[in-house]
Amino acid sequence: MTVAPILSVSGIAIDYELSSGGLFRKRRTVNAVSDVSFDIAPGETLGLVGESGSGKTTVGRAVLRRIPTVAGRIVFDGHEITDLKGEALRRLRSRMQIVLQDPYTSLNPRMTVMDIVAEPFLVHGLAASVDDARALVLDLLDRVGLPRDAAERYPHSFSGGQRQRIGIARALALKPALIVADEPVSALDVSVRAQVVNLMQDLQRDLGISYLFIAHDLAVVRHISHRVAIMYAGSIVEIGAREAIYSRPIHPYTEALLSAVPIADPKLQRARRRIVRPGEAVDIADPPSGCRFHPRCPLATDRCKQEAPHLTRKAEGHFAACWNRDA
Repeated sequence: MTVAPILSVSGIAIDYELSSGGLFRKRRTVNAVSDVSFDIAPGETLGLVGESGSGKTTVGRAVLRRIPTVAGRIVFDGHEITDLKGEALRRLRSRMQIVLQDPYTSLNPRMTVMDIVAEPFLVHGLAASVDDARALVLDLLDRVGLPRDAAERYPHSFSGGQRQRIGIARALALKPALIVADEPVSALDVSVRAQVVNLMQDLQRDLGISYLFIAHDLAVVRHISHRVAIMYAGSIVEIGAREAIYSRPIHPYTEALLSAVPIADPKLQRARRRIVRPGEAVDIADPPSGCRFHPRCPLATDRCKQEAPHLTRKAEGHFAACWNRDA
């Protein structure tokens, strides 16, 4: 029996307006995300990877309905939410939460941890006051590995890893089915990252949460993800099971990206071949025709320069957008 995905994104596109500056500003539209599709099953983590400016965070914000799409569909828990507004959207957000990148700026410094974690209960009418929510908040602090006396303290008295645990507790308050984790460990010390990632995995095992895990750290993505999607210049160029992506990459961009991941063993690191694709990253405001990677791709043909490839099945559960590569 096939389990229906908790989230299904089909062919979404997102445009931004840019201003040229000056008194008589001319506005132009930039296609920041183009034809992005993926599914996330209940209890699954999809790692969304790409360099800065590739559109990862934009996709995450669109999934949460924080920015509009100009094409495509977003279906959450069997209901289309692409154009959802008002009260219906507010109710939806109790089931979809976010963990932000910077734990230092995502928490209000004037609120105690009790107030911060209790706020979702108050906003959604699940508690009449902070005192009513106290027991729920203390249980959440226990679940994320923080002492109960943390409830009466302010964010400045915690380390970065502890602040991120507070952010996770706040995200868990309404028992979401999906959490969009936008670079949740990139601002943390290396020694703390594994602790937070392990906490997220434990919560997924215990609560059945699905994650859209947005990151550029390929080692962290490999550790936490079940499947991985690679983005380049606003489009997904490859998607598949974690081990298939890491051991048998198909798209030339994925190959180059993975070759840059350091290996702890010095001998293996010296022996491996680093793949460097010449040229600069695409200017999303002025992309090339055809495949956006073709100016840097050693396999590029005339077809690549004229016609953009779509994600095509190359192997079981493994898709890539490349005219010249098979599994």
